[in-house]
Amino acid sequence: MFSMEYRLGASRVDETGLLRCSGMVDLMQDCSGFQLDTEQALNAYFAEHGLGMYLASRQIDIVRMPAYGEQLTLKTWIFDCNRFYGCRNTLLLDAAGEVCAASWCIGVFVDLSTARGTRIPQTLLEQVRLEPAYEMEYLPHKLIVPDASQPWEQLPDRAVDRSMIDRYHHVNNARYFDLGEEALPEGYAYRRVRIAYKTPAKHGALICPRRLTTAEGCWIALCDEQGKPYAQLLYSI
Repeated sequence: MFSMEYRLGASRVDETGLLRCSGMVDLMQDCSGFQLDTEQALNAYFAEHGLGMYLASRQIDIVRMPAYGEQLTLKTWIFDCNRFYGCRNTLLLDAAGEVCAASWCIGVFVDLSTARGTRIPQTLLEQVRLEPAYEMEYLPHKLIVPDASQPWEQLPDRAVDRSMIDRYHHVNNARYFDLGEEALPEGYAYRRVRIAYKTPAKHGALICPRRLTTAEGCWIALCDEQGKPYAQLLYSI
């Protein structure tokens, strides 16, 4: 398990003074990245062979959003891994050690020169440290998104600018949460968000958001101009 401390500052809170969902994902990503840095054998193999990891999905269950100034702890660990992908938990805890949010995600091994999935050797896999999965409700990583025959609402398009791009030269995972939040109805309350990452959006691309509210929750589809999704999100209670 890897952990890091963070005092919640102004850069990651919303207009009410509470942690933004995208800010939470920023922190979870940072903690996960630092944990991955401790996997020395895996990092050496990645560097030698030009590999990386792309997120395929994430589920976040929210107990409460921390407020500005709170002292927080993030904890993360890998609980499952095979030659193609790994699964990890990340927890956000307050100063009393109470869980504010729990997440699980899937990251796939990728050849960075082709952006295609790849696999790692079994001998390397055996060196990855695993810990028991956190006790939470694990919903399927694949989202069954309502089809185009449903009354989806088209929202204003958004061009991908440089501030959204990460070191993999595409839109950072957390920025899709910014786009998702912007597409939600004003004041929409949720306790869970699930996201499926499909095709990475790059600088200059046009993201065309669509929204649909059903009994399951509020669906946000972030698509290209032809309707092919970059990411799909479901916000629910």
